[in-house]
Amino acid sequence: MTEDKTAGQTAHFMALAHYYPAAGNEAQVLELLVELTEASRREAGNVSYDFYAPGSNAGEILIVERYVDADAFTVHRESEHFAAIGKAKIIPLLDNRVVEEFAI
Repeated sequence: MTEDKTAGQTAHFMALAHYYPAAGNEAQVLELLVELTEASRREAGNVSYDFYAPGSNAGEILIVERYVDADAFTVHRESEHFAAIGKAKIIPLLDNRVVEEFAI
């Protein structure tokens, strides 16, 4: 299990989001992910939120999210910042997106 170094919370849920920006959109997606990361890390149930580019596949950005439980991930996906940044700004810039969810 992963433990948050600042809050002492233990992660019991992890999501891996694979984002594939459309040609020419990668820089903009990365800039927006900085904003989304900062807001997501402030969520009460978030243990960690990081992204990596490139991911293991060409053109991929990998987002690794850990939460105290699945309910905290649901809260994240319904949050104002995810709606405003993720859904409204980032997702339209993608060719594809795959999200995997794991109980850990």
